Amino acid sequence: MKRYIIIIILFSLFFVSGCVEKHEVDDLTIATAIGLDLNEEGAIEFTAQVINNNAVGNRPMDVAPGLVVSEIGRTTQEALRKLTTIITDKLLFSHFVVLIIGEELAKKGILPYVYYFAINQETLHRYNVIIARGCKANEVLKIISILEHIPSMSIDGKFNASTEFYGISKYYTKDEVINDIKSDGIHLALGSIQIIGDIEEGSKLDNRKSTNAKNYSKVSTIGIFKEDKLVAWFDEDESLGYNYIIGKIKSSIVVVTKGDGILATVEINDSSSKWKLFVEEGKIKFKLTIKYIANIVEDMSGSTSNSPVYMHDILNRTNYEIRMKCEKALNKAKEYKTDIFGFGRYIYRWKYKLWEEIKTVYDDDIFPNLDVEIVVDGEMTRVKP
Repeated sequence: MKRYIIIIILFSLFFVSGCVEKHEVDDLTIATAIGLDLNEEGAIEFTAQVINNNAVGNRPMDVAPGLVVSEIGRTTQEALRKLTTIITDKLLFSHFVVLIIGEELAKKGILPYVYYFAINQETLHRYNVIIARGCKANEVLKIISILEHIPSMSIDGKFNASTEFYGISKYYTKDEVINDIKSDGIHLALGSIQIIGDIEEGSKLDNRKSTNAKNYSKVSTIGIFKEDKLVAWFDEDESLGYNYIIGKIKSSIVVVTKGDGILATVEINDSSSKWKLFVEEGKIKFKLTIKYIANIVEDMSGSTSNSPVYMHDILNRTNYEIRMKCEKALNKAKEYKTDIFGFGRYIYRWKYKLWEEIKTVYDDDIFPNLDVEIVVDGEMTRVKP
């Protein structure tokens, strides 16, 4: 019996085809990051950061780890196809980790460009979508990283670290971007990156040979959108407040001023946000309860205490600071009439008939005057030694 099975398997191999779309690795140019900008004539500037295969193996410090190539087109696809005049091999897009959109393009509207990547067979994988704040996307991609051999990996690592340990930014995929733009009751918010220092100096290979880099990229604050257009920037407190409200703070810190005027640092962990919707006499009201676990990690007086009075005082001050950040973010969003938190989506899900009645006036009339009570209820576990 086993002999017949083996014969059948061997015979069937003659009818098994290889990979239809196979490409040899040596014949591919792998893109690790994509940048989109709007040029002065209103055309699309498509930038790809690609791996230099000659520099990957032994990692020589005198050879650039990647190449940044750009082309201009009336559409994204036209600009992309024009890159074939620069790149000798097939450009592979199935492994890039970040899509950076220049600030000027973000102000015009990003939906057509993000949607292009959502329907392209090679770009269906998961990657972060961010905004280049105060600069062009191609300028960010030209920065030579000191800590990472491949520059785009540096950007991806910075976003992962800042999201995991501080909370001023966010990791958002193309599918989430499109969903927020097209869904009722919510507007888009995206993380950003900016350039610190001299742009021209930072693109030189010597930048990675110095302990004092003349230029580097830095994760910045959250940009808020109206539909698919960038309308304003949160500051750091507002960005933190936004992430507290939507329950996306994994770990962070809060610096409080004690009664004696001395600063103390509190570590925040296990933060969560619970929403409740009330409709009283035709008025919509939300109650948000934000909970977290905290540790006192620093007291600038040089000493700490495990006494209930000391810990309770710092806990109350921490609750206040977090609530102020949340209210500041909420007020900024109301000012621009853009519900980036998703209160409208919550109404849509739980009070659909009510949403159908108010959806045409929600952005302009309901949300700017929405009654939102924010309750912050932390738990102080201990003073870290």
